[in-house]
Amino acid sequence: MGNSKSLNSRESLCNNVIAQPGFRPQDVIGYNFRALDQKLAESEHNWNTLCPPSEGWKNVPLRLEIPPLRQTQAQIRANKDATISRHYITVDGLRARKLLDIVNRAFSENNIATFHYVPFKSFWKPPDSGSGPAQQLFDEIYSSPSMLNAHREVQRLKIADSSCTRPRCVAYFMFGSDGTLLGKGFSNVKGHPIYGFFGNESKYQRCKPSSNTCFHIAHIPSLPDHVREIIMKYHNGKPPPESLITHLRRELMHEVWAYLLDDDFLYAWNHGIVVKCADGIERRVFPRIKIHSIDYPEKVTLATIRNLGACLCPRCLAKKESASKLGTSHDTHIRVSKRRIESTKRIRKIEEARHLIYDLGHSVQSKQVEALLQAESYVPTMNAFSRRLSPRIFKFNIFETFVVDQLHEIELGVWKSLFQHLLRLLHLGGSRNVAEFNERFRSVPTFGSVIRMFSDDVASMGRLAARDFEDILQCCIPVFEGLLPPQCDAQAQRLLFIFAEWHGLAKLRRHTTETLKTMKKLTAKLGAELRSFAELTKTMNVRETPDEYARRKKRQAAAQAQRSMETTASKGKTKTSARPEIPDGRRICYFNINTYKVHAIGDYIYIIAEFGTTDSYSTQICELQHRFIKIQFERTNKKDVVEQMTRIGDVASVLKRMDLELEEREAQLQSQNSDCEFLPLDHEGAQSLLNGLPYTIGQTERSEDSITSITRWAHEQRRDDAMKFFIPQLKRFFLARFLGSRDHPKFNEQEITEVRLHRDRMYRHKTLRINYTSYDVLRHQDLLNPSTSNRFIMLPAQSEDGSIPPHPFIYAKVLGVYHAQVSYGKTVPRREDFVHVRWLYYDTDTARRGGWDECRLDRISYEQCCTDQDLLDSFDFIHPSDIIRAVHLIPDFQSGRSDNLLTFPNSIAHDNDEHWDWSHYYVNRFVDRDILMRYLGGGVGHYRYTIHGSENNLDSEQSESDNIEVPLEMRQDENKDVESEDERDEVESEDETSVGNESICLAEDEVSDEEDEGVSEFGDDCSEDGMEDDVADEDEDALYGF
Repeated sequence: MGNSKSLNSRESLCNNVIAQPGFRPQDVIGYNFRALDQKLAESEHNWNTLCPPSEGWKNVPLRLEIPPLRQTQAQIRANKDATISRHYITVDGLRARKLLDIVNRAFSENNIATFHYVPFKSFWKPPDSGSGPAQQLFDEIYSSPSMLNAHREVQRLKIADSSCTRPRCVAYFMFGSDGTLLGKGFSNVKGHPIYGFFGNESKYQRCKPSSNTCFHIAHIPSLPDHVREIIMKYHNGKPPPESLITHLRRELMHEVWAYLLDDDFLYAWNHGIVVKCADGIERRVFPRIKIHSIDYPEKVTLATIRNLGACLCPRCLAKKESASKLGTSHDTHIRVSKRRIESTKRIRKIEEARHLIYDLGHSVQSKQVEALLQAESYVPTMNAFSRRLSPRIFKFNIFETFVVDQLHEIELGVWKSLFQHLLRLLHLGGSRNVAEFNERFRSVPTFGSVIRMFSDDVASMGRLAARDFEDILQCCIPVFEGLLPPQCDAQAQRLLFIFAEWHGLAKLRRHTTETLKTMKKLTAKLGAELRSFAELTKTMNVRETPDEYARRKKRQAAAQAQRSMETTASKGKTKTSARPEIPDGRRICYFNINTYKVHAIGDYIYIIAEFGTTDSYSTQICELQHRFIKIQFERTNKKDVVEQMTRIGDVASVLKRMDLELEEREAQLQSQNSDCEFLPLDHEGAQSLLNGLPYTIGQTERSEDSITSITRWAHEQRRDDAMKFFIPQLKRFFLARFLGSRDHPKFNEQEITEVRLHRDRMYRHKTLRINYTSYDVLRHQDLLNPSTSNRFIMLPAQSEDGSIPPHPFIYAKVLGVYHAQVSYGKTVPRREDFVHVRWLYYDTDTARRGGWDECRLDRISYEQCCTDQDLLDSFDFIHPSDIIRAVHLIPDFQSGRSDNLLTFPNSIAHDNDEHWDWSHYYVNRFVDRDILMRYLGGGVGHYRYTIHGSENNLDSEQSESDNIEVPLEMRQDENKDVESEDERDEVESEDETSVGNESICLAEDEVSDEEDEGVSEFGDDCSEDGMEDDVADEDEDALYGF
C-alpha cells in the first residue's frame, strides 16, 4: 500500500510513531496483525453493551426462478393441463446485515444533542409582521409532516405487550443506493451498496461523511455472466432475449429487499423493539421506511415500472406526452388525481401476469402480459415491499417513498440538456463564438469555495461533474450574452435567469410558507419558458455540435464492429471488420421536454412540504459515501472483495470508537490542566465567529505590517487616483466615527485637525474576515483579500431622506485593510479598523435595469474619474462592521474593457495588473443560497427583507438601515467533509429549537388537529399557454396544502 500513501502520511508515521521515545521495534516483530484485525472486526458485534449483540454481516445466496421457454399459442392450448417444469438459478454475493441491528446501534449510539425522538413543527414570526400569522418552517426531517404523521401512527398502535408504558418513537429509515465502479483506471469491478440513514438525526450531521451516521446495510450482487448459458441450457439452446435478462435483474433486486425485510423487522414494524437509547431512556422503537434517495433507473426498479414507459413517473400516472405541461392546471390535476397507490388490485394484476409467464409459458413481453400491465407501465415483478409490507396489513405505499433527486434530475438532467442545446445554438455562430465563450468562462472570477476556476474548454463539456454544471448555471448568464443567435438571445437570457432562481430555491436548506408560494409561481413560469424556448428553437435548424457528432460516430463504429464480430463468429469466418458506413452528417436536434426529469420539477414543492428540504435526501450524500467503499476496495487483495470490504469497515468503525473515547479522555485531561491549550491555527477568526463579532482582522502590530509614516507613504503615491485624497478622506472618516455619524458631513478644518494618528503610523492587513448569519440561522464567514478576486463587498443602501432606496445594496471593491491608533482632541488613542474602497454604481440605463420582474441581473460599474469630485465620489473609507458579505461580480463581457476610467495608469485601484478595468459588472445574485435570499427576502436569519416592490418580494423592508442583520444564533462551522456550498454546503450542527427572530417549536403532542394540515393554500393557481384554470381548488390543496 506504499504507492497509495501520501507524503504527509509518511511524515506522520516517522514523527508520531517511529521517532517517539516509547516506540520499541521488538513489540511489533512477529506480531500477527491479521489476527488483531479479526478480533477488532468481531468486537464490532458486541461493542455496545446497551443493545444485544448484532449478528453482523452474512453471506446470503439468492434463488431466482427462470421463466420457461416461450410457448406458441398452439403449444399453450395443447399443454393446457400439463405442468411446466420450473428451473432456478442461485446467485451468490449478497452480503448484508439485519435492519434491526442498525436500529439498535443508531438509537443506542448517537449524539444526544442532534438526535431527535419526538418530532415537532417549527414556526417563525417575522419581526415586522405585526399581528400576522406565523410562517411554518420546512427544513429537518424531524419537523416534517411525514415524521409527525408516522409518530402519531405508532402512538395509536396496539402491541403485543399491552402493559408497556415506555415512550414510543419512530426509527425514520432513509435508504440510498447506487451502483459505482470500485477500481481505478481500467478496472471494471462494480459495487452496489445500500446505505441507511435516520431522519431522527439532524441533517447538518447526517450529511457529513465523517459523522458516522451512515450505515452500510448490504452489497447487492450483479446478475452473473453465466446466467445466459444456464438459460440456453433450459431453453433448448436458444439465447435469452434482453427483456428476459432485464426481468431477472429486477427479480434479483427485489429478492435482496425481501431478505432485508425479514420477519423480525415486520414484527418490530407492528410491535416495536425496546432499546435503551443514548440518553439513558428505554424506548419502544418502531421502524418506518419513508425515503429512498436513488436515481431514476433504480426508482423504476424498486417501483417495478418500466424504464421510460408511457407512464414514466414512479409517483403518479402522468403520461409521457404531458411532461411538457409543467406548471399548468392540467399538470397539477394529474399529479393529484392519478397518484400511484399500492393496492391489492395492482398486486392481483402482477400475480396474473406472473401466472401467464411462469405457468403458461408466455414471454415477459407477450401481448397477454402487456394487456394487463402496459396501461400503467408496470412490469411482471412482484414488488418485495408489496409482498412483505402488504398494503392491506401494514398500510405501506412504496410509491410515496421516492423523493426528488436534484443531482441527477436537474444538474445532470434538465440543466445539462438545456446547456447542451444552448451550445448547439452557440455553434450556429461559428467557431469564433465558441472560442469567445470559452475565454469568457476562463475570465469568470472565483468566489471562495463556491465558484472554482472553470476549465479551459467548457464548450466541450468534457469531464464535468454535477457541481461543475451547477457552477455553470450560476455564472453563465453574462457569458452567453450576445453570443447566441439574435432571435433567441433575449429569451435564452430570461430562461437562464428563471432557471437559476428556481434552482436556488429548490436547494434552500430552510423553506418557509412564503418561499414555497414563491417557488410554486416560479415553477409555472419555468414550465412556460421551457415550452416557449423549445418551440422557438424548433425553427432554427439546430444541429449536433462537432463533439456530439464525433462521439456518436465513434459509438456507431464500435457497435458495428461488435455486431460484425458476433456475425463472423457465428458463421466461423475470420473477417472482423464491417463495411464502412457512409457519412450521414450532423443531425438536426430538438430540445426535448417530454421527459421524466422535466416532469419531476413539478413535484419539488410537494416533496419539500412533506419531507423537508432537498439537502436532507440528496443523492449526493450517497455519492460521498462511495469514497469509503472505494477506499475499502483498494485495501483488499481483490479476492472476495465484498467480504474483505465489510471486515475493513468493521475494523474502521471500532477504531473510530476508540479514537472518540481517547479524545474524550484527552479533553478531560486538558480541562484539568489549565496550562494546556491547543488552539486552532486560525483561533482569532474562529473565536470571532463563535462570539458573534461582525468581523475579524489581525490583532497584532507586527513591524512587517507597519506603515511607519502615513504622510510620507501617501505623498509617494500622490499621483495615484486612489491615493490623491487618502489622508483628508481618512481623517473625515475618523471624525465621523468619533462624532457618531455614519456619513461624512462637511466638517470644518478645525475639527479635522483635531484628528491625530498616533505616531503617524498605521498597519496593513492582507485579509479581512466578515462574519454573518445565514438565512438558515447559522454562522458563516467570508474571507476578503484585496489581492484576489474575493475583494468585492456589499453594504446596506441608505437614502438621505430616509425613504426606501431603489436598490437594497451598494457595492465596492476593497483596495486595502488597515488599522491605526487614532485620537480626537484630548481623547486617549484608540484602535480604529478601516477599509479603503472604490465604489461601484448602478447602471443608469433603464433598458438594462435588473431585478426579479425584469429577469435580469443588476449591472454596476465604476465612475469615470475626470475631476477631483469624481475621485472623492469614487474612493472612500468604510468600517468593516458595515460590510454585509462578500459579493460575486461577473464582468459584462459584452461591454468589454476600459483603460480610461482612471488617469493614472499604474493605479492600485485597477482590476488587472495590465492596468485596465471592466466597463461593467453583473452582480451574481445566484452565487449561493444566502445571497439569493438577501435579494429575494424572507430569510429567517436575515434581519430585514429586500427588493421592495418586486412581485416576488416576500415582505417589505423595515425602516431600520443601521443593521442589515443580527446574529440570531452562534453556530460553529463543522462542514469540513462536504465538498461544496450547494454540493459544497458548509454544514454545521444545529440546535433543535432555535429557528429565527421569534420562533415557536411545538412538540408533537402540542400540535392541534387544525395545524396537522401543514402549509396553507399557496395562493392563486397559475396556468400557462392559454390553458384555462378549470381545476377545482381541492386539487391545489391536495398537492400543496395537505
